[in-house]
Amino acid sequence: MKAPNTEVRNPNPNDRLMRFLQATPEQQAAIDRILEGKMDRAPEPSKGPLLMMIKDAAALLGVHRATIWRLLKAGRLEPVELLGSVRVRRADVEGIAAGKAVAQ
Repeated sequence: MKAPNTEVRNPNPNDRLMRFLQATPEQQAAIDRILEGKMDRAPEPSKGPLLMMIKDAAALLGVHRATIWRLLKAGRLEPVELLGSVRVRRADVEGIAAGKAVAQ
């Protein structure tokens, strides 16, 4: 007699096939990528401080400091006030660098 919460090591192949057929298209695509050896890798954690000075954000994006101030004014970057100075989140700056829109 089996314990009620034990995991089945060799599930019925028909059950596995039915689970695959009932999967969403996104889940099926992920399974296909795994079977083809093209597994998605987790993004690397960002390196450096979580908050950046305006000049460092400008250097990372390859723009002038005034451009960062324009992004702040337009709401594309959110200012973080820290002891009387303004910083921006590294994740937001890296998102702009990667071409991702920052939520407004």
